[in-house]
Order: sequence, then structure tokens, then C-alpha cells
Amino acid sequence: MEDAHEKGARQNMKLITKEVSNPEKKFWIWDEKITNKQDGRIYPHNTTNVGSGKSVAVYQLSESGKEEQIAQLEIPDYKKLEEYYWQEKEICLDYTYIDEFEWLGDKAPYEVEGNPYREYEKITARAAIFYSEEPKLIHLMQLKIQSEDLDFSYAGFYNLNLDICDIILVNGNVEFSDAHIIETEISLGGIECGGSRYFTPEVSFRYIKARKSKILTMLMTQSLSLDFLCAKTEETEACLDPLPKTFENLCFVKSNISQVKLSNASIKELDIREARFDCLELLRCEILGKSNLSGSIKRFLFNDCINTNILRIALEDTEEVSFEDAINSGRIYFKDFPKLVEKITEKKNEQLLMLKENFRQLGEYDNEDICHLHYQKAKTKEEKRYYIRGLRRLLDWISGYGTKPCRTFLTIILLILIFGTAYYVIPCLQYQGVSGWLECIYASAITFFAVGYGDLFPATLATKMVSLVEAFSGVTMTSYFLVLLSRKVIR
Repeated sequence: MEDAHEKGARQNMKLITKEVSNPEKKFWIWDEKITNKQDGRIYPHNTTNVGSGKSVAVYQLSESGKEEQIAQLEIPDYKKLEEYYWQEKEICLDYTYIDEFEWLGDKAPYEVEGNPYREYEKITARAAIFYSEEPKLIHLMQLKIQSEDLDFSYAGFYNLNLDICDIILVNGNVEFSDAHIIETEISLGGIECGGSRYFTPEVSFRYIKARKSKILTMLMTQSLSLDFLCAKTEETEACLDPLPKTFENLCFVKSNISQVKLSNASIKELDIREARFDCLELLRCEILGKSNLSGSIKRFLFNDCINTNILRIALEDTEEVSFEDAINSGRIYFKDFPKLVEKITEKKNEQLLMLKENFRQLGEYDNEDICHLHYQKAKTKEEKRYYIRGLRRLLDWISGYGTKPCRTFLTIILLILIFGTAYYVIPCLQYQGVSGWLECIYASAITFFAVGYGDLFPATLATKMVSLVEAFSGVTMTSYFLVLLSRKVIR
């Protein structure tokens, strides 16, 4: 059965309102438990200070036309709200339904750039719904908030392009925790946070539910943390670029997001555990601290990036992996690397060499051999001269390009049996004093290993020529086998 807290995050999210009598001033959103009248202080308990006194029931209209109530909120007095906003008074929009945005003004960011910041004691809009029937661009900018967070916890955003830029929070953070973001683009830039009692400076999207939306960061003026803990989304993209600053911490633990793109980011800590992504792309990023990547990530792209610390990777259900132009001066630990290496496709050679060196430094020689094997196979496919390609394939067959001494040992046994059987079957290939097949195998073995007991010797010229070929093959293969075996043992 569907959780009532997820009602606002499904498709076909057209909303309608109906005015209702509400003498008790009880408001709620998503679930009647999320109300200003709850016991305790888990959910927002304040109500708006710019209310009109009118309450509305908010219904979600499904594709079939069925109405389902998702909230009971207060309509703000827009004239009063506009007055408070432009006179820099404290604004509380908790438990309100907002579908008019003229009170924010119509100036674009470039038109107010350089103007003095408007100062407010606080601005909150917890458990509020911001709704537009058609996509609408709105700006919240050039603000300095003295106390508390810029808080949109439990709020809903529908059909909006919300631009939050040039905001200073003296003693707070930006909060979107538990928000529902539907067909909305949220852009964050120029955010400065002072942190709160329990959290360092951050922008929080913990437990959000989103559909067909996009979250962007750009032109950051402070190194912040971003938290997407347990975010649940559909067809939603997060494009995070902190230039010219860095990310302190990026958390995607147990999050489900369609596409996450991190670009131009220096990241002090990246925590992605038990996540589900269609695509995770890191482009021109630098990993500065210990980081974890685990979960079901279909496409993992770590292109043109630098790792300087410990990076642990444990991916499931992966279809594509790329470390194109990546530089590793730290350590990368993989879980089930043999399965993962098969997913590396483009520019395979460069990536395999980087990973091979990584495993050599870690002492993970089995994974180093896997990289070497795949690197050599890729080189063989690229070889245009057919005879060189044939020799390389022979080398793969007899030794796995030097990574499988057991295969070389079996090749030695096979060659001894082939030559011994030839001595037994072919009339012109005879040894003096040899009568049965086992004696032919013995003759082949002492020739292959160049033992030279003197008890047997070739009876014909053809046998002498073939014996020379076998002796040369034996010396070569035995030396090669001992080199491979000693390499394995010494490591």
C-alpha cells in the first residue's frame, strides 16, 4: 500500500483547492500526522504571520480525474506578504499554499547584482506548497538572513524554475529536507551558510521526493556540504558544480536518483553507499578525502578526474564504467573487480594501465594480472598486421600473456604428448630402442627437457630434425614457465 507521505511525488500532479472552514487552525501536508497540532516538536509547529485567515483543502488531480487530498493549508495575504518582503520584515510561510509570485518582483539576477543585500531576521516556508499551473521562473536573491535556516522542509514545489542566488545565512543553512519537488528546477548559486547548532554549513535535500526535476549548483562563494540522504526521485537530475569553491562533503547514502553529474569539483569527502543511480558522472573532479561508492549504478563515469586519497568502489548491476584520462595518486579499492573490468569500453588501454599500477601498489596482484590480460587483449585487437596478431593470440593461448603459468604447464604436457605420439605413429620418426607408446612419451620428455641420458637416440634423419625442434621448444617453454612461476611466488 502506498505511503501517504509519497502522495505528492507521483505523476500527473495537477492541484486544485477548495476553501474549507478551519476554526481550529489545524493545518497539515502530505499526511495528517505532519501538522502544526502534533504532539511533540517533530514537525513544524508554527503557522504563517502573513495569513489571510482563509484555509483551503489541496487536492491532487490524477489522470483519471480522481481527487485525492494531500494538504490543508492557509492562503497568504499577498498584499501583506509583499509589504513584509520589501520592508525586510520577518516572514513565516509555514503551512501556506502559494500560487502567486508577484510579491518577489520581476527583476533578474543581473539587474540587482551589486545592490545592497536586504536583511531579514528569518524567512521560512516549511510545509508550504508553491504551485504554478504553467512553468514559472522565480528568483529569491540578494538576501541576508540573520537567524535560523532558509527552511523549505516538507514543502512542495510544482512547475517552477526556482533560482536561489546570492543568499547569506548568518546562523543557518538551506533546508529542503522531506520536500516534494515536481517538474521543478532548483538552481543554487552564491550561497553562504553560517551553519547551525547540529550541522556544519550545508544545503540539505535529505529525504526529498522528486519527479522530472533538476537540481543545480553553480558559482558557489563558500565551500559547503550537500546532503541527499535517502532521496527518492524519478527522472530527476542533480548537476553539481561548486566552482570556484569546493564541496566539503557530498552525501548520497541510500539515495535513488536518475542522474548525478559532478563537475569541476574538489570534494573533501564523497559518501555514496547503497545508492541507486542510472548514471553517476564525475568530470574534472578531485577526490581529496576518503570516499565510498557503492550500490546499483548502471553507468559510472570517472573521467578526467584525480584521486588523491582512498576511494572504495563496490558497484552492482553496472553496464558501463569509465576512468578515461583519470589520474590516481591515492588508492582505489574495488569489490568484484573481475566483473567490473568487463564494463570498461572506451579508450580501454589507458584506463587499464592506470588501474594496473594502482593494484601493483596495493599488492593486489590478481587484479593487476587481470588488468594486464585485458590490456594485452585490447592491444591484440588493435594490431593491424595479421601475423603479429596471430603470434599475440598464441601467447594468450599458452600463458594468458604471462599471467597464467598453469596454462603454460599444461601446454608443456600437451607438447610432450603430441611429439611422443608422433614418434609412435609416424613410421619415419623412430628412436633406437623404443617399442611402445609409453617409451615414445619417455623419449619425447627427455628430449623436451634436454636431459640427454644416452639410453635412447634418433634412428633416422627426420627424427633428428624433429628432435631439434622439440628440444628448442622444450628449453623455451620450460624457461618461460619458470619465469612466470617465480614471478607468482616472489610476489
